[in-house]
Amino acid sequence: MSHFNCVIGAAGHIDHGKTSLVKALTGVDCDRLEEEKKRGITIDIGFAKLELSDGMIAGIVDVPGHQRFIHNMLAGAAGIDVALFVVSADDAVMPQTVEHLAILEMLGVTRGVVALTKADLVDEETLELATMEVSDLIQKSCLAGSRIIPCSSATGLGIEQLKDELNIISKTASTRWADGFFRMPIDRVFIIKGHGLVVTGTVFSGKVAPDDKSEISPGNMDVRARRVQRHGETAMAAEAGSRAAINITGVDKNQLRRGMVICHPAVGAAFTQFTAEVICHSTSPLKIVHGRSYLLHLHTAETLCRVYLSSDKSLNPGEKGIAQARFYDPIQMLNADRFVLRSSSARNTVGGGVILEPGGAPLGRRRLVSLSDKWDALKNTDSGIRAMIGQTPWGTPLDKLMGMFNLPKPALAKKLKQLKNEISTFEWKSMAYAFDIKASKKIIGEILEAVTQFHKNNPALQGIEESALAIAALPSVDYQLSAYWIRRAVSSKKIEFKGSALKLPGRDVEFSGDDERSRQAILGAYQKGGLKNAPKTDKVYKELGMKKSEAARMIRILTQTGDLVSLAPDYTIHHDTLNTARNILVKEIEENGPVETARYRDLLGVGRKSAIDILEHFDRAGFTKRKENRRSLVKK
Repeated sequence: MSHFNCVIGAAGHIDHGKTSLVKALTGVDCDRLEEEKKRGITIDIGFAKLELSDGMIAGIVDVPGHQRFIHNMLAGAAGIDVALFVVSADDAVMPQTVEHLAILEMLGVTRGVVALTKADLVDEETLELATMEVSDLIQKSCLAGSRIIPCSSATGLGIEQLKDELNIISKTASTRWADGFFRMPIDRVFIIKGHGLVVTGTVFSGKVAPDDKSEISPGNMDVRARRVQRHGETAMAAEAGSRAAINITGVDKNQLRRGMVICHPAVGAAFTQFTAEVICHSTSPLKIVHGRSYLLHLHTAETLCRVYLSSDKSLNPGEKGIAQARFYDPIQMLNADRFVLRSSSARNTVGGGVILEPGGAPLGRRRLVSLSDKWDALKNTDSGIRAMIGQTPWGTPLDKLMGMFNLPKPALAKKLKQLKNEISTFEWKSMAYAFDIKASKKIIGEILEAVTQFHKNNPALQGIEESALAIAALPSVDYQLSAYWIRRAVSSKKIEFKGSALKLPGRDVEFSGDDERSRQAILGAYQKGGLKNAPKTDKVYKELGMKKSEAARMIRILTQTGDLVSLAPDYTIHHDTLNTARNILVKEIEENGPVETARYRDLLGVGRKSAIDILEHFDRAGFTKRKENRRSLVKK
């Protein structure tokens, strides 16, 4: 028999025969708890494998029907692809029938079949009335058009027809993120004697195999899969759409709970808020009110949250809008994840929605409204990628995009290739970024304008320091990325480095009169001092009989031009002196191999601190690399 990656969820009102129906379909009694067998009701979620009519195997989840156990129902319903919607012919539509249907709709389930159970207990007229009532209920729901099949777990009536219908609709149900990173929300945690810790759940995306390394989120706990079962059988892998049990190592049972997620580290980020499109379900007896607390159900996690609407009005049943949900305990989530909101008393399901941006900054109503174009864009992956890059057009980490949209590197590269006229990429400091091509031209222009303006305002200075240029031209850009764009402007020949300063090409400082005399005096003092007796930066003015401010200004200019090199706040040397130290270092390493600090100190005839300052300057310049207490040359 072959496994089919599809999970079927049996949902419906209490005592409508879900567990008996699952047993009739699979031969498995999903009531595993002693209390469930004693009381005759399902309390927690149960699982079985279903052999479809063509011999394929799918997973089936049996969820509790009682209103008190809706939280368990939601944990089981997370990740189902097809609904087996159960309504008894003798009761017909009941409160949890309506509530379970609303939950399926909020979770995005669009394929299913209605099992009209206990058909053997009613006459034809009652069966017809029940069929009409169910048909009216589903005609405007997510299960509109689904077949209604009368059946009986006791007599076997309709069981084969149910299997045939499940076989047909399972083949047309889409598996989410089949090619994404592995992610499985945990619904059970237990120990098996002789094997160890096991977690179970529905694989939302990607696949997991024995020896795969994963992460538990929240908590960033590293784990390894020892063995994997799929639909109750040992397997080489469990893919998206499978019920899986994973025997893991690396954590203890008391560190795990339902609601955590085992996943690839790329999608392991957990957050305490999200922005979403929120819907107040048409069957809700309550409005969704700004600032009110609700129970948030997100995959198998449950927590109390507050919902902040973009509108100053409440959401009435049937209405939707943009909102932020904020909560205390972090939950792993992605763009396009679906969630359900219930009243804080846990009596009513009021609505749910789709996550647009996990995390992000807390936003007030005006800001939520002003970003309406962004929220619209995030409803689709392609436009969502453009929107996220548009937020930081100078460089959005590819890791962030991969994690938010569950796109492994090849899949993201394919998406970006389709946007090649708008978006490009670069690598900087071992990180890869995407940037907006149009915005990049503006960035280079702003850098050029800032350098030009600096020259106008400071004609006596060689150029502007890199840190000052970053603040002047790119105040919103992270300093690390500012360094990239400044060097990109340099490579485009728009500006150039002169020592540590940046200037326009062909623009040089001309010294005359007092400035030239100060320049010659300071350079002479540093050239004479060499390595051993280099003047102290804060005392050289006394030795030369100059004003302190004038000496400091000239030293700053000469550092920018590269005539002087500042190695430490109190240690500046002449450029020629540094070249001498460099030549000594190269000769020693070429003749005798990597050099220790003490040996280099003796070769220069300086103190240990000065030798370290010089060596660290060479490290920063990428000329040498340090391993323990030795330096070697960097091969170009």
